[in-house]
Amino acid sequence: MTERRVDSQEYFRPTRALSVVIVPLFLVLAASQFTVPWGEGAVYRPASAIWGMNGHRVVAAIAERHLLPITRLRITELIGPYSLAQIGNWADWYRGRPEGQHTATWHYVNIPPGEEYAEPDSETPRDLVQAMRLQERILGDAGRSREERAVALKLLVHFIGDAHQPLHAGYAADRGGNLVQVRWFGMVTNLHSVWDSHLVEHQRLSYTEYVDFLDFASAEDIGAWSDSRYLDWIEESRALLNQAYAPIRSVEQDEIPDLGWDYVNAMTPVFERRLLQGGIRLAGVLNRVLGGVVRPAPEH
Repeated sequence: MTERRVDSQEYFRPTRALSVVIVPLFLVLAASQFTVPWGEGAVYRPASAIWGMNGHRVVAAIAERHLLPITRLRITELIGPYSLAQIGNWADWYRGRPEGQHTATWHYVNIPPGEEYAEPDSETPRDLVQAMRLQERILGDAGRSREERAVALKLLVHFIGDAHQPLHAGYAADRGGNLVQVRWFGMVTNLHSVWDSHLVEHQRLSYTEYVDFLDFASAEDIGAWSDSRYLDWIEESRALLNQAYAPIRSVEQDEIPDLGWDYVNAMTPVFERRLLQGGIRLAGVLNRVLGGVVRPAPEH
């Protein structure tokens, strides 16, 4: 991979009096989970999030770079001054609320190995594929209230990120890797958490720095990725499961695999491509639904 740049940073040394104020305030903010209010919804920073908080922010911020002006305007009408990156983790907060608990199963889809996605006979969403379809319909329905469409936007931004995390198209038996114990550089965790957060955070980059490093998709890739279907994205994620599970399958059943530099070096290009694809595809969906792009919608 190309060597990454480290941007220069400016530092300041606070006076002793100032540090007395800053340090306690920092500790309070770091220990808290806080919101930036907006109407009934909120921009939220949860303790943990699928793809990790930065993963979802990367996907959303890449998408923002590829929005049409009219799409940006329509988004502002729905969520005010907030960016897509700021609302990218809202869905994780929402599913913990009484009114949002029904969305818990919307963050993933489980398809047994060797089988294809089975279209459910219920119109009520039960998985990630159905949830994306529903939120797209609500977002594009001008007859819906601003509140309903804003919620749909926030959910869709998050769900499209989830669809590009391979463990969210994983196996029901191990709850998408949550029950698969591993050591991450000696620290005991699980495979799902490795893909949620550890791989992304291992890069020691802010989400804005990561966007700068990743957002170099070719025109050909943008066109091909934007024309794909929700089910295509899920199948891509499923196709990556063998790579994600390879170290687990190479050890004895009662042995905890140790994931370190070999895993990082092998998986970094994989998850970075998924972050980029997620951002490009999110922009494509929003430009089509809110920006009036004439490209026909794929059959999802």
